[in-house]
Amino acid sequence: MKRRRAAEDLRAWAEELYARHGPDVARLLGSDELPPIRIEVVRRGPWAASTDGRTVTLNADWFGSHPDDVGGCLHEFTHAIMHAPQNDASWLTEGIADHVRDVLGFDAAWTFAHHEPGKATSGYQTTAHFLSWLESRRPGVVRELARRLASGQYDRSAFEQICGATLEDLEMAYEADPVHKAGS
Repeated sequence: MKRRRAAEDLRAWAEELYARHGPDVARLLGSDELPPIRIEVVRRGPWAASTDGRTVTLNADWFGSHPDDVGGCLHEFTHAIMHAPQNDASWLTEGIADHVRDVLGFDAAWTFAHHEPGKATSGYQTTAHFLSWLESRRPGVVRELARRLASGQYDRSAFEQICGATLEDLEMAYEADPVHKAGS
């Protein structure tokens, strides 16, 4: 009974987070709607959370040890709202989800945007850092990339169309930016 109650509490907490922060996630993605999602809880698993379509699954063991991991939920809500078809840009999809978490102020000691040489397109927080860098130079780029991913219209040429430079050229400019040498 206690485990069932803990799962119900975790689900209710996540549903409240979606109601409160989902509109902000959708806005950052350029979505006009907040789709209904389903939240499931599993007792344990190899990951903190995952998303399949519009279903977000939370690991009760993880959230039992990290009860304030709002950012983990926001990351998964991003996937559920984008509902992007499978493509060869999972690095970008994961980077956008972490970028949204960071923009909304829910990074954590174990996950925060940072530069690692040569890792701009590795996904998650190194890509989130690259996307923040891009966004500071071309406001709206993340929203447009998210829209293209969600609609199945993304390919690598999107960077040139949106930013006026190829992804490779943008990566080179990012790596050469002296701000990274200051440790940001």
